[in-house]
Amino acid sequence: MIKVLIERDLPENFDVTDDEQAARHARIALNAIVATQGKMHWLCTYATDDRKLFGLVVVESEQVIEDYVRNAGIGGNVRVHRVLRVLDPALAAPGVSEA
Repeated sequence: MIKVLIERDLPENFDVTDDEQAARHARIALNAIVATQGKMHWLCTYATDDRKLFGLVVVESEQVIEDYVRNAGIGGNVRVHRVLRVLDPALAAPGVSEA
């Protein structure tokens, strides 16, 4: 399994601050993920102030993403970024000084 970020533009009429709209879009995404039959797992999605969505997912292969995009009806510009490593506070070695 590989971890990827799926980047895309927010649909023009989608207000991510509206709970009902967010829930509807999450259901569409989840239904498309369920259709992959366990080959894709959705971890979370970040919506940014420049009207982008960044979905963090784990997939069996990048082909699965193509199937997901088709099943979710996602149009427009979709970019896939393969995650090489997660950097977080747990990596900070104790006692290592700043360089």
